[in-house]
Amino acid sequence: MMGTNYYAVTCKHGHVGTRQYVPITFAIAAENSIDACDKAKQMPGVKHSAPVLACRQITQSDYFKMREQSAYERSNMK
Repeated sequence: MMGTNYYAVTCKHGHVGTRQYVPITFAIAAENSIDACDKAKQMPGVKHSAPVLACRQITQSDYFKMREQSAYERSNMK
């Protein structure tokens, strides 16, 4: 079993039509990028059938900084 890695995963968020969305970035802890993308696509409001826009590995300190604020608040969603 591998160790935990940290990722910033950007997905399409919204329920306002097929081609309309707001990008939202989640801080995800996972074994690998595939698992991180799978976890992010299960978050509330994410367009589950849409592809992930971006996935990049981040440091543990960046992960905890991102986790201090809700991804929804960081994306300025109301």
